[in-house]
Amino acid sequence: MHEIVASTSTARPPDWAVKQRDLFDAMATAVDRFVADYLDADGEPLWPPDGHVGVDGFDDVVEGFYNWPLLYAMGGDERVLSHARDAYEGALRRGSRTPTPFGHAMVVDEFEQCRDWFHMGEGNLYTYNMGLAAPDDEAVVERAERFANLYTASAEVNNFDDDRKLVRGPMSGSMGPDYCDFSAYEHHPYGADYRWARHGLPWRDLEFEEAADLLDPENEERLFEVLNERCAKGDIPLNLNVTSLMTNAYLHTGDDRYSEWVVDYLEAWRERTRENDGIIPDNVGRSGEIGEYTDGSWYGGYYGWSWGGWHYIGIGPTVAAENAVLLEGDREYLEFPRSQLDTLIEQGIEVSEDDVHDTLYIPHKYGGEGDYHYDASGVLTEDDGEVLWRDGWYEFQPHEDDPYAVHLWYASMDQEDRDRVRDLRDWGKRDWKQVDMRASSKHGAGSEYAWLAYLDGEFPDYPERILDANRAHMQERLDLMRDEGNEPTTTDEDYLRDRNPVFHRGLLQLTMGAPQPVYYGGLVMAQVRYFDPGRERPGLPTGVAALVSRVDDDGIDLTLVNTGGQDQELVVQAGAYGEHEFTKIRYDGEETRPGANGVTVSVPSGARITLSADLDRFVNDPTYALPWT
Repeated sequence: MHEIVASTSTARPPDWAVKQRDLFDAMATAVDRFVADYLDADGEPLWPPDGHVGVDGFDDVVEGFYNWPLLYAMGGDERVLSHARDAYEGALRRGSRTPTPFGHAMVVDEFEQCRDWFHMGEGNLYTYNMGLAAPDDEAVVERAERFANLYTASAEVNNFDDDRKLVRGPMSGSMGPDYCDFSAYEHHPYGADYRWARHGLPWRDLEFEEAADLLDPENEERLFEVLNERCAKGDIPLNLNVTSLMTNAYLHTGDDRYSEWVVDYLEAWRERTRENDGIIPDNVGRSGEIGEYTDGSWYGGYYGWSWGGWHYIGIGPTVAAENAVLLEGDREYLEFPRSQLDTLIEQGIEVSEDDVHDTLYIPHKYGGEGDYHYDASGVLTEDDGEVLWRDGWYEFQPHEDDPYAVHLWYASMDQEDRDRVRDLRDWGKRDWKQVDMRASSKHGAGSEYAWLAYLDGEFPDYPERILDANRAHMQERLDLMRDEGNEPTTTDEDYLRDRNPVFHRGLLQLTMGAPQPVYYGGLVMAQVRYFDPGRERPGLPTGVAALVSRVDDDGIDLTLVNTGGQDQELVVQAGAYGEHEFTKIRYDGEETRPGANGVTVSVPSGARITLSADLDRFVNDPTYALPWT
């Protein structure tokens, strides 16, 4: 492996470097406190409580610590990984003791019994982050294969139809796809007013006149009946998230049957999209027929065009295309999500809202003619207040901070994809050269465009600002813990997630040049990753800070600073999984051509170095393997 030595000494480390290392340390200490106060004496979450019967919420529990392995993999303290393992094992134990209405547990064989891949995608982020953190852990590898094998043709639970290349239910899991009863999933504790009335009716052929009618308990039961008739079987775009489960198994094993599964399933959905005149259908029956349970309609499925709209529809095509590019190196797969996003933009309505600014309102949903009187703030409406419906498209709204558009550009590095992101940003009214100092949502949303402004040279203070924000977010959680006496005042399924003190987005963007993974089931996609050969572990060595300040089609600029008192050596890998290759690196007036996916960099105490690296992307077989194995 080519060796590079930092020769520039710095009397005072830059502020971003000091703040970055401080954040690593502070979050590790915060995790210590969190574990001591919010898990029981056996290391188990306090939810579900004894006597609870249900099917929802296990993913929310795991979301309370899902990013701890990622923090460790970037350079966090080893005790963060230890805490993550213990919390996960405790959650599995509790989930395996919690009954469902179906006569088996919420968690069976360490995997959720039957759930949609919006929630399963969230819960399995922990699994994927453990691949980055502990690829040499036999339990991690074994689970990765076992979980993926639930969706192979040989699996007894029959989740997947290998002949038709379809997942056989909108909900699936370790007990198969047939435990889908919407009265069990939706009625308690939420009710139709939570999941459905606020979105309007998913269909227009029912006997209800308005969405508000769903608040009548009798109508609610009728809705669940229709849901079971139309949405309890067959394939939906969200199931494309299963490609991450398969890609995760491939990164551990290199077994081609997992990569072939990803490509075959993605191509099956592309064929359905071609059959549907270029728009991805949101429901496919078990026979492979589009609209088999919705009277031939390509919309009206679970998490489909007529309910959640693009926010949910865009997940699967984006995640699956990213995974296929990672595995195969062919960026043509990105045309799948690109075509869907372009269709929405083409249907947009430009509105002049002031003298200098026009806003493009882009539709997020599609549905049949009928009543569209419901609460949908921020969207275009008719003069009578009804939600604007045009040729089937509705909920026209600004398309701000679209993660799918960002991920499309990030995978392609295509200028047209980058210009699309700028257009989407500029059609909105927000000033993207600022960082929200409030605690972010569970998705860590709100800073992708600000980060891109930094990469474009428009927001030079972004590194310090995002680190300050993440530190403030962490402190808000610690203040909450102190204010409630270090004992949760509520113990619902979200109690861990709402107190998790780890905020990783700023560290991910700055150190690895990476966007937040698609939250509902995407893998980390990155420009670089680090390993500490001295301790034989992933992540930046103690005291070393990293900043990726350029990401474009040619490559990256990366600055490394040793803020500590000990000389350090690290391996810089091209790509999160070694999928890229360093073709040329310029530094300190020198130039080298490694022709490899990794280089060793020695950074003495108090030294800094900036590498300007050309990358050949997606040319190597991706793997979780540590560079010395």
